[in-house]
Amino acid sequence: MLWSATARLSANPSPLHLPVFNQSITVLGKSKPSRVCCSPSRAMETNDDTSKAKGLSFDDFLSKKPYSPPTWASHLKPIPSHVFSLAHLPTPIHKWNLPNLPQNTEVWLKRDDLSGMQLSGNKVRKLEFLLAEAVAQGADCIITIGGIQSNHCRATAVAAKYLNLDSYLILRTSKLLVDKDPGLTGNLLVERFMGAHIQLISKEEYAKIGSVALTNVLKEQLLKEGRRPYVIPVGGSNSLGTWGYIEAMREIEEQLQIRSNRVKFDDIVVACGSGGTIAGLSLGSWLGALKAKVHAFCVCDDPDYFYDFVQDLIDGLQAGVNARDIVSIINVRFNMSLGFLTFFLF
Repeated sequence: MLWSATARLSANPSPLHLPVFNQSITVLGKSKPSRVCCSPSRAMETNDDTSKAKGLSFDDFLSKKPYSPPTWASHLKPIPSHVFSLAHLPTPIHKWNLPNLPQNTEVWLKRDDLSGMQLSGNKVRKLEFLLAEAVAQGADCIITIGGIQSNHCRATAVAAKYLNLDSYLILRTSKLLVDKDPGLTGNLLVERFMGAHIQLISKEEYAKIGSVALTNVLKEQLLKEGRRPYVIPVGGSNSLGTWGYIEAMREIEEQLQIRSNRVKFDDIVVACGSGGTIAGLSLGSWLGALKAKVHAFCVCDDPDYFYDFVQDLIDGLQAGVNARDIVSIINVRFNMSLGFLTFFLF
């Protein structure tokens, strides 16, 4: 193992110092591709052959395909030209038999925590579109940013490695730990197995400089070194990444259509950490057939910030929709967000 803290970045007007931790780990033996199988008894029950065919096959994984949006989203612009198959889709929807629910109320879970091993969670849906653009632009490395145990950064490092791209991660941590080797705990272990270049920034410097400036500094440095970097924002949340959860709404619609009893969801409840997931869900529900109200619990910042941010994302798609009409954002702080969606039926 080797780690280095010699590289430095600088940003104007104030100096910025990001220690670099490059972890190289050699693993003996040849890894085998992982397979995730979802039992029909655990997913929404169906014998429909088309549903089975939509599961990710060996031939589909890592393939880049032309993208066609749902008909109800075909007026949005710009429409992505291609998408990578990175996730194990469709993810199942499970009924959650909670005790003491109000009468005539059902709770269902959209299990996006089962979207695929190291890429598990909501981030991979956005990365399918973002990395397709990165490859189309001729990128040879990916830059992104997040917290020290960011699930998005881990998923980005894994997806980049699958596509033979280097990854550069700027991770936010305590100022007491910013000059120390971050170790091999949690997501850091996966990231360093993937050969990610890790740079640390204190929470104070992160708040002062901002994620956009930090990634731009690193981008300029890599460009000077002859690299071709592609920058992915916090959580993969931009207008292009929003397509990941517009597409997820089409998936949910298709899952509901093949059920014999035709369940209809009235409300969708989801955690919100960067805004892209709720932008795609709320826009997809509003435009599509589902018409369920989306309720988002923000785990950072505040509702006004996320209403403005979601508005920017959907304006970037020329949707012509007011964010406050399609999503309800509630202020609540947690230490972690969950990788599943909750549906309420009343």
